[in-house]
Amino acid sequence: MAEPELKLVLIVNDKKNQAFYQDHLSAYDDVALEVFPDFIEFRNQSHGKLYSGFLVDIRTLIKSSSGEKLLFSHLLQHFPVMRVTRKPGSDTFSGLLESKSLGRLKGQALLDAFINDFCRQNPPRDIPSGRQKGIFRSVYLYHSDNFLREPEKSVVENLTIKSCYLVTNEKCSKGSKVWLVFTEMKDQTPIQCEVKWTKPWTSGSLYLPGWGISFIGILEGQVKELSELIKN
Repeated sequence: MAEPELKLVLIVNDKKNQAFYQDHLSAYDDVALEVFPDFIEFRNQSHGKLYSGFLVDIRTLIKSSSGEKLLFSHLLQHFPVMRVTRKPGSDTFSGLLESKSLGRLKGQALLDAFINDFCRQNPPRDIPSGRQKGIFRSVYLYHSDNFLREPEKSVVENLTIKSCYLVTNEKCSKGSKVWLVFTEMKDQTPIQCEVKWTKPWTSGSLYLPGWGISFIGILEGQVKELSELIKN
């Protein structure tokens, strides 16, 4: 049985460097690569697609607008993102992964670590709507399918019809099943969810602690209600 494709995005403006990075990434048979010169073009073509990781050229990032840099910070919260840089005339490159250490790895060894240790461990997900960032929705959180117990009151942001970010300081393991009820929805049937990743509380963190959640047991009518919440 064929291994699923791993969809990655490369954002780099310089065409020679585009070809340089593409040549390195061609060593991975199961990697489906999308290449964009900037964040704006990526944003315009990313609707409805699922991704597992991003490589961003540092020089391209530095020259980006404030809006593009905001999108970049948004990606950092949801995906493995490695900033890469190639010295002029060099046949290798170095990289920086947010809050993770890849030691002194460079070139193909660096890509191996990034792809195998991070991207392959990250289930493909869609790009949350920027309109939902910083917009919170009230939810009830159940930790088991015994809905007789009092639920925990919480909030979510970055809401899509497939996923959301649940703000919580509780510890939870990747792959755990939880249930959410959106207080604004007419259909109060608990939605079964799976915890895909966690962001723990740390001293000095710029981000709210919580879990990245995917909806795995959602009714058709609830999808329509979520779509309305996102639009509004």
